[in-house]
Amino acid sequence: MDKKSIIFIARMDEFLQSVVSQYHELGIGDDIHVEAMRVDQLPLRPITPGALVIVSTKSIVPLVQPYVPKESSIIIAKRMLPYHNLRGMLEIPKGVKVLLVSDTKETAEENVELLRASGMDFELYPYYPGADYPPDIEIAVTPGEAEHVPPHIRKVVDIGYRVIDLSTWLAIYSHFKNGNFQKVTARAMQSLVDITKELNNEIQHAHLLSKYLEAIVNRIEDAVIAMDEKENIRFVNQKAIDTLQMEGNEVVGERASNCLPANFYQLIRQCEENKDVLVDWANKTYFFRKMHIVMEGSFLGSLLLFRQAAEIEKLEHDYRMRLYSKGLVAKYQFDDFYGESAPVQKVIQIARKIARSNSTVLLLGETGTGKELLAQAIHNASPRKREPFVGVNFAAISESLLESELFGYEEGAFTGARKGGHIGWFELAHKGTIFLDEIGDASAAIQNRLLRVLQERQIMRVGGSKIIPTDIRVIAATNQDLQRMIAEGDFRADLYYRLNILPIHLPPLRNRREDIPWLAHQFMKKYAYDLRRPPFTLTNEAMRALHEYDWPGNIRELENVIEYLAHVVEDEAYPYHLPFLREIPEAPLPVDGLNNECEIMVTAYRKRGFLDEITAILQELGHGGGGRYTLLAQMQEKGHAVTLQQLRYRLKLLQQDELIQVGKGRQGSQISSKGESFLAFLHRMKAGERS
Repeated sequence: MDKKSIIFIARMDEFLQSVVSQYHELGIGDDIHVEAMRVDQLPLRPITPGALVIVSTKSIVPLVQPYVPKESSIIIAKRMLPYHNLRGMLEIPKGVKVLLVSDTKETAEENVELLRASGMDFELYPYYPGADYPPDIEIAVTPGEAEHVPPHIRKVVDIGYRVIDLSTWLAIYSHFKNGNFQKVTARAMQSLVDITKELNNEIQHAHLLSKYLEAIVNRIEDAVIAMDEKENIRFVNQKAIDTLQMEGNEVVGERASNCLPANFYQLIRQCEENKDVLVDWANKTYFFRKMHIVMEGSFLGSLLLFRQAAEIEKLEHDYRMRLYSKGLVAKYQFDDFYGESAPVQKVIQIARKIARSNSTVLLLGETGTGKELLAQAIHNASPRKREPFVGVNFAAISESLLESELFGYEEGAFTGARKGGHIGWFELAHKGTIFLDEIGDASAAIQNRLLRVLQERQIMRVGGSKIIPTDIRVIAATNQDLQRMIAEGDFRADLYYRLNILPIHLPPLRNRREDIPWLAHQFMKKYAYDLRRPPFTLTNEAMRALHEYDWPGNIRELENVIEYLAHVVEDEAYPYHLPFLREIPEAPLPVDGLNNECEIMVTAYRKRGFLDEITAILQELGHGGGGRYTLLAQMQEKGHAVTLQQLRYRLKLLQQDELIQVGKGRQGSQISSKGESFLAFLHRMKAGERS
């Protein structure tokens, strides 16, 4: 997920430097990218469209407005004094006249109000260049603008430049709809706890600061307890009070051992510093984190943050859903599973009952019988229907990429690994359903890992050492005879029995021929609507041809035929229109068009991870046509570890891209003229890379 951008604009570099320093101190860089710019730089540095513009004061808005893109918004920053630099003001006697020095009238008056609200008990007068002030003032306070202090002032207390108020940071996070603001407030809260301890005996009006701290801490989602070095409770937020069922006002100042539940107190004592630990307490699991408060080398106490693990899990789940929901949705319902024949209605009846459970489903049937459609329908009829549906085709991705895509990987797990690691399909399917299509093509190594997932419902990323629990439902599918593969040693028997809990056999189209007219008409209506064309019909002879055809590609092939007819026929489709009854001559492409198409195909094959296998197949077919089994043996002899199903999938892609011609029956496959041109293009491309 890309980070959002904000641009701070002010008149002075010093203010911008203080903002950037605060930005890093609060850890905002994990969520938002920041830039800083002076007003006089605006004509030279255009503002990025869409960036949120934060201006230091209202007075510079007219200067900034002309340079702000239409799609960007402006926020006027609220600023607060850096309380950690207020020690010098504590030495100023009560009631003394003090000059508050700033560069403009607006900021000087703002700073006076901030100091008064902070409880500073002396008489403040705002001053800016050219302003009048009582002549008897000898002390000046300034937020980093000492150059404007009148020369006769005896003592100057420089408290440092003002920083951005937390309310402005909250407005920024709200603008981007980012829910991580609790992390910022937690860090600010820890800093304020340190300040409270340090200034406990010095600040005369600490009550206001304490209330300010309380308001911040009570807004975060963690329960918080702050204790001093003697384990006296110095602060407790409302979340902790509610969780521990305590009386808030009565525990502050008391020993933790006296007012906290005994078993809870023992858990605190056992927690290691700065480590997240899972703790079971009161029949619930909590995340605990204890941090020592240390200043100038002295231990001042401990800060404890804790929260129910269920809340963290929900946040993580919501984050996954928000970040990865695109494309992880099952589109089909049982109403989309076409068919009125008895075999199909029996399948639907069984599937509807199975959908209500969480048990693993195994869909068995030839290619094109609707296994993925049925898997999506089962998901959408299950209690998990509002959660992700993740589909994985074992024949559609190379063996070298499959493990890292299924299970994810940690940063640095292998050369080229993405920074920060990569979340795998099993993690994406958490709380939902994962559909493992063509499961018979899983290698022995993948089968071993799948068995552990099915047994333990746990995964481990490639290159990682942490066990990640997953709550998923598994639906697997194959068009292969898994029992025969077990007998031949190509599929694990224990994995088969883990998958074969709720089997469903989908009938081939040739065994449900009475559905062909109904299906054909459904597809005709669908593609007439999609193509915005008038409806068309099939002659009796064309319908008879559809009924008599053996349909090796089943419903998918029937749909492809109807889609083809929707493009080429006018009012009626005759037998000679049917693509499986006639040969379609090749139409050569212009050289420029062919090169562009070849480049697109190379990119697509490379992305799937099997460009080398596609090239090897075409090269073998270039030496002469052959059947799949012969071609499989030739590929394996050349060191390409592909299964028969994976070879079928690659041949299907080559046929779709018109790089090969697939003969009927035992004629096998042959490279087409376009396929030869594709090989020549690869040769030229590799020659260019070498040069």
